[in-house]
Amino acid sequence: MTKTATRRGAGMVLAAFAALMSSAAWAEDLTMWVRESAADPGKLMVDLWNSSHDNKITLTAIPDNQLVTKLATSAQSGDAPDIVSFDLIYMPDFMKAGLLTDLTDQLKADPHYATHIQAYKDIATYEGKTYGVGFTPDVSVLAWNKDLFKAAGLDPEKGPATIDEIVEDARKIRALGGDTYGFWFSGACPGCNIFVTSPMMVAAGSKILPKNGDDEALTGDGVKKVLEAYKTMWDEKLIPENAEVDTGANFVSAFASGKIGIAGTGGFLISLMKREHPDFNYGLTLLPGAEPGQVSGFVGGDVVAIPAKGKKEAAAREFVTWVLSDEAQLQGLAKNSILTTRTDLADNEFSKGNDKVLTTSKALAAGYVPWVFHFADMVNSDSSPWITMLQTAIFDGDVDGAIATAKTEMKAIAAK
Repeated sequence: MTKTATRRGAGMVLAAFAALMSSAAWAEDLTMWVRESAADPGKLMVDLWNSSHDNKITLTAIPDNQLVTKLATSAQSGDAPDIVSFDLIYMPDFMKAGLLTDLTDQLKADPHYATHIQAYKDIATYEGKTYGVGFTPDVSVLAWNKDLFKAAGLDPEKGPATIDEIVEDARKIRALGGDTYGFWFSGACPGCNIFVTSPMMVAAGSKILPKNGDDEALTGDGVKKVLEAYKTMWDEKLIPENAEVDTGANFVSAFASGKIGIAGTGGFLISLMKREHPDFNYGLTLLPGAEPGQVSGFVGGDVVAIPAKGKKEAAAREFVTWVLSDEAQLQGLAKNSILTTRTDLADNEFSKGNDKVLTTSKALAAGYVPWVFHFADMVNSDSSPWITMLQTAIFDGDVDGAIATAKTEMKAIAAK
């Protein structure tokens, strides 16, 4: 080997080593918070990121009922995480409060953002600026136990298509006796019910939440129709007694026990059941309204955003860009039976032939998400007008009084 070649080879090695050291020197350790109920899909995404990037993310799950307050407090004190994933419904409050980083220019320049699901664009935009993107998407659907349907003489391949059919099918399943029940809902869980109960009201022609003090709440016939159906099932003991006090602990496990015929749920059920109950025989359909063809769903899941004034904003922005990439969408979401947030990737190699995933995709297109301030006070607090209305109407029997009181209280909160 010539001296020139030797020097060239040594130079290449040194250059490679310098590049490696530079990369290591500039690698960032990022912190990220995720709400506890979305920790599983969040971890799938973060693990995938960590497997192929120098910047590593440490994920911390925060109890759902603590995340909003904890994030607001930490953002104001300068102790916020570098990245945060939270329930999309809180975006309006956080954006208005100035707690998130403006991502508008970055997203406008990102070609993948053009096909981002519109509901996530809308909920993350305030006064013409965008502050986040959909991270681990979800939408509510209706599940039915095919084995129980068959045992009750119902068509196991056909889920309920109207609110009345839910009641009728629940009666036949309860007639099987024992500890088998027709229907389940978590009666003390506000968030669970805005997710799976309100879409049936919306499908039947109602609007739920007011945007301001001059806007009407709980309009249309759908609210009363659904509350009366739930009250009927409760009075006829088609629903287990423990549903009245369930705060969401059994939101999924009640149906997964195999003793419940019908329950509202979310697209997240697909990956969960695949992991934990691979032989469970169930179907998914869209949440119905009063008439055949009336359907809706609550577009939920989490958005990912960057708290304002973060010390590692540049590195955090790289993660936001990656969330919209083919790798994240296909290998992180679709491969794990989770919906993609890009419409151009909804039909992919992992969704082909998967009826349940295709059903949730349809629900996403038919679904709604309310853009309102004070969502926690109107809906998610343990004493909110929303959950109080449901409990008063279903368990105490005063449907009309419950609706009237909730209307007044929701408008008062919206007027703040």
